[in-house]
Amino acid sequence: MAARQHGLVTVAQLGAAGLDKDAIARRVRSGRLHRLRRGVYAVGHTALSREAQFLAAVLTAGEGAALSGLACAELYEVRRWRAPCIDVVAPKERRVRTNARIHKARLHRDDVTVHKGIPCTTIARLVVDLTDQITSWEIANVIHEAAFRGLFRLEDTCAAIERGRGRKTSVAKKAVQLHLDGSAGVRSRGELRFLIALERDGLPEPRLNTDLNGHEVDFHWPALKLAIEFDGPHHARTRTQRQDERKAEAWRSAGYELLRFAPEHVGAALRAVTMR
Repeated sequence: MAARQHGLVTVAQLGAAGLDKDAIARRVRSGRLHRLRRGVYAVGHTALSREAQFLAAVLTAGEGAALSGLACAELYEVRRWRAPCIDVVAPKERRVRTNARIHKARLHRDDVTVHKGIPCTTIARLVVDLTDQITSWEIANVIHEAAFRGLFRLEDTCAAIERGRGRKTSVAKKAVQLHLDGSAGVRSRGELRFLIALERDGLPEPRLNTDLNGHEVDFHWPALKLAIEFDGPHHARTRTQRQDERKAEAWRSAGYELLRFAPEHVGAALRAVTMR
């Protein structure tokens, strides 16, 4: 049972297997069971995998609960960064001691699935839930990665957005539209800082990580005929430099001026856009 559940069992499962309170207590004292949270035990050791941490939070929240938010995106491997907190959505709020944030929500039957043995929200519902945590540009990247893995379905996502009325549906709709427009969304924190700065200064929003004359470019403005790339350390490699030269020639042949900046030079990139 524990092998199917990332090394975890619940007190209800132990009871169903024939162990009473005294039998469980003896196994805790001998180190065969380790109490993690109320009603949840690790079998044999407490060196929990990331998946076990997720499942422990869900099991503690009770029946009908599901992993959600950034932790759910991490489980699906559709976001680059580790979730800072484990979020769990449950049909009703419960006062439990857990390492997760418990969110009270009404879950439609189409909003919940099981991935890697862990009850979690679907990608469609995840798009809606993430609007409380990250920007539309970041959600567009989640959609891009989910589509690459065959997990994104437009019809299901639109239905989840409609069910999520009262949430930040405009953010979710923008993320979906970015995906439909061919954007891969935000790929780095530097790109996100630049987009936030553009919005703050009232500058025109660019097309983000989309195709331009056969090659993906970080940012470009068709009306300004301007393209901007933020180059990390890997662009110093000879092979990458040759690829960059081919891309630059393709963009120049399309009539675009290309400007390159280091990721930390957001201010210089902003000034370049302002001067256009």
